Amino acid sequence: MTVITLLTDFGTADSYVAEMKGVLSTYAPNAKLVDITHEVSPGDVRAAQYILSRTWMFFP
Repeated sequence: MTVITLLTDFGTADSYVAEMKGVLSTYAPNAKLVDITHEVSPGDVRAAQYILSRTWMFFP
């Protein structure tokens, strides 16, 4: 099973996440898309690193 995790600083107030998921679903229709978060502060690489460090081991 293919799993694609999404961790972004896009926020959820607009359509960016839906657009990205639409494209991913087109090119990988059988993949499971998992939202980790889309609420990382813009450009905050350290926050994203922390969140990823707390979640990566739970995915194949």
